[in-house]
Amino acid sequence: IPQDIRTMINTLVRQYDSLQQYVRVESVSTSNGSRVYEKWTDVTPLTVMDAEDGKIPDLDNPQLTIIKYLIKRYAGIITATNTLLKDTAENILAWLSSWIAKKVVVTRNQAIIEVMKAAPKKPTIAKFDDVITMINTAVDPAIIATSSLLTNQSGLNKLALVKTAEGKYLLEPDPKKPNSYLIKGKQVIVVADRWLPNTGSTVYPLYYGDMSQAITLFDRENMSLLPTNIGAGAFETDTTKIRVIDRFDVKATDSEALVAGSFSAIADQVGNFTAGK
Repeated sequence: IPQDIRTMINTLVRQYDSLQQYVRVESVSTSNGSRVYEKWTDVTPLTVMDAEDGKIPDLDNPQLTIIKYLIKRYAGIITATNTLLKDTAENILAWLSSWIAKKVVVTRNQAIIEVMKAAPKKPTIAKFDDVITMINTAVDPAIIATSSLLTNQSGLNKLALVKTAEGKYLLEPDPKKPNSYLIKGKQVIVVADRWLPNTGSTVYPLYYGDMSQAITLFDRENMSLLPTNIGAGAFETDTTKIRVIDRFDVKATDSEALVAGSFSAIADQVGNFTAGK
C-alpha cells in the first residue's frame, strides 16, 4: 500500500456527497478528551448605577457546557486475489481508494445523521408560509446568515412541487451550483432516503440551522490500511487482505443551532390580491 493512498482517499471523500463538509471538523491526537463551549443564554444589560458610591452588583456569569468525545473505531477487511493484483495492480489500487472513500463518507454521514436526529423538534410544516417562518425564526439571528436547510430526496421532490402565490416554484436553482437549490437564498442540502429515511411513509424531514455550530466531528486522522498475504487465511487462498480502520467521534455542541422540522404535504401559497376591475 503506497504511503500516499490516504491522501488519495481524503481527496476522493471531498468529491462525494459528504455531510462532513457542513459540520465542524476538529483534528485530535488523543483517543478521548473534552471541550468547553459557551452555552447560549439570554444576555442581560448592565445595571444602571444611580448612586456614585453604590455597590456594583455581580454579573450573571456566562453559561458553559463541557462536551466529551471518545474516538470510536470503524473497521472492515477487503479481500483481493493475488493474481488480480499482479495483473492490474494500478487499477485495483484506484478502485480500492474509491471504494474506501465511499465507505468513509457513508460511515461518517450515518454518525452525523444520528446526532442530527436529537435536534429540538419544531411543529409540523403544512404550508409555504411555515417554511418561511422556519427560516426567519427557528434559530438565533446571529446564525441565520450561515444557516441552511436539509432534507432527503423524497422531501426535495415534494418541495420542488410547491408554488408561490405568483405560480413560481418554492425551490430556486442555485446559480453557483448546478443541480442545487435554494429557498429564500438558503441552500437545500439533499441526503439519500436510505440514509435519512422518512418517518413512516409520508413524513419527510426538514432540518434547518448552522450545522457547523451544532455538530463537531472529532477526527483522529490516522486511518489504518494494513495488508497481508500470509495471515488471516490469505496464504491458503492466495489472496491479499487489507484491513481498514477509521477513527472519529461526532458530538452535538450547540443544541439551539439546529432544529428538526417535518412535513407530509406543503400547500401552495395562497394569493391575497384580486384582479383590478
